[in-house]
Order: sequence, then C-alpha cells, then structure tokens
Amino acid sequence: MVRLENISKSFKNIKAVDNISFEIPESKITIIAGSDGSGKSTILKMIVGLIKKDSGKIYLREKNIVENYRKITSIAAYMPERFSLYKDLTVEENMNFFADIYQVPKKKKEELKNRLLIKTGMNNFKNRRAGNLSGGMKQKLALSTILLSIPEFIILDEPTTGVDPLSRIEFFNIIKELKEDGKTIIISTPYLDEAENGDYIVFVRNGRIIKKDSMNRLKNNFPAKLFRILPKGNIFEIINNLKKHEDLKDNFYIQGKYLKYIQIEEKNYTHLIPYYSIEEEKPKLEDIYIYYERMEEQELKRA
Repeated sequence: MVRLENISKSFKNIKAVDNISFEIPESKITIIAGSDGSGKSTILKMIVGLIKKDSGKIYLREKNIVENYRKITSIAAYMPERFSLYKDLTVEENMNFFADIYQVPKKKKEELKNRLLIKTGMNNFKNRRAGNLSGGMKQKLALSTILLSIPEFIILDEPTTGVDPLSRIEFFNIIKELKEDGKTIIISTPYLDEAENGDYIVFVRNGRIIKKDSMNRLKNNFPAKLFRILPKGNIFEIINNLKKHEDLKDNFYIQGKYLKYIQIEEKNYTHLIPYYSIEEEKPKLEDIYIYYERMEEQELKRA
C-alpha cells in the first residue's frame, strides 16, 4: 500500500533516519520495532508529512506522492505517542468532539460512535471523564477517536507505552479485529513481545534498518541455533568468563535466570558453561533482534 524508498532525515548533525526502504503491505499489520531513539517516530511522522524528509521517495499504491501528503492523510489516521484527549470531557463528549472535527454526518455519528465504543470495550465508561481513565482506557479512547474518520490506513506511534500488560493484550486484540476488517496498520513499539502481533517486522537501530521480513520468514529462516541454558553457579561470573573468549563474547546473553547461546558456527561451545540444564529452542523476536543487532555491530567494526 505504502512504500518508502531511500528515506533519510537529519536534525543538525544527528542522522535520525539513514537511507531506509521498506513496504507497508495492504490489510496487514506492520511493526517498526526498536529501542528509544532508534528513529521509529521520525519514520511515522515522515509518512504523514509532519516531518519533512531530507531525501527519498514515498509511494502510495505505486504512485510517488512527491510532497502532496494529502494523498495519504485523506485515507490515514495517525495516533501520536502522546495523544491529547480533553480530560474534563467524558468519553462520549470526546468522541462527539472529534466526530465534529472529522465532519462525520449527524445521521452517521451516533451509529459509528456507539459501534466504536462497543468494539473497544469503552461503552460502559462513556460517561466517565477522560482524566479519570486508566492508561489502557485512555489509549482505547484515543484509538476510537481516530477511527471516527473511517481510515483505510492506521498509523500508531508507540500506542501502549506506559500501559499495563493486560490492557496491552486487549489493545492488540482490537488491532487484529481492525486488520480483519481490511485496515492497513503500522505500529511502532519498543516492546518486542507485542511486536509478535505483526505480520511484517522492521527492526531499526540508530536510524538504520538492521532486518526486515515477514514474521514467518524471520522465524523460520533464523540462520543459527539457539540454546537456553540454566547455569550452575553465579550467572554474572559465568558471562564475564565467556567474554574473555573474543570469538564468543557476542554469542551469549542473559535472559532472566537463563543464559542464551546463539550458535552461529558448526562447533558448539556449551561445554564452556557449567549448567543444570540446556535445551535448544525456537527464537522469539527478542532473540532475533539481538542476533541481527550484534551482527550489525560486528559489520560496523569491520568497516
């Protein structure tokens, strides 16, 4: 649906986005995942024209939009990380306010508003002031208000930051329903566990794409073996000893009480670790991100 080609953006001497290219497929959920400061929000703002790109092209259904962002904004709804609701207004009053901004016809407004309140589970709270809502409810209300414009393309910038785990699950259940309704959705997030909800993943780091692919291909084509090890002894002492091996220091990392070992070459080095148990497992997105992040670091050192 939307394609970015060689997009770059700098703020003075800081390269926020560095020559990135990727596609946002229609009726799918695309996730841009990365840590704070990786360029995620800047990418989304350039898509809707809130920030002017320095170079590159943006295509909507294979047509270059040049600088006419209205072609995208006319079909898109953008929800920034800090969406401004009116705290002194009730849920329903906020919905009415935004419906008027979007010029929703009066005959259609009530039906659309009630349908969205029911879909997001906010109908029982429609008389509660927005300022008295939990973080998760505020985000669901924010989503409801942007959906009043009946967008084809939904752009969400870190929509679950500061939201409790249960509300994050509920929020993504709504997103999946919107995808089933045919909506095209792009979401930025620092949370790799919720990035698992995507169909297509773009990993960004320091303004660069370190890996992009469909969720299935990313997991099924992981180019290494992954082992989860319950170590015997002090886990920090063990990891420090492993770091003394120059060729191995990037292959181990701590995850909770476990050591993770990425076996890249044919030879296995698990014999260097005293352990209670060891098992090979399928990688999660966090493991995949760590792998490609460390591969990029090694490439930059060699350059």
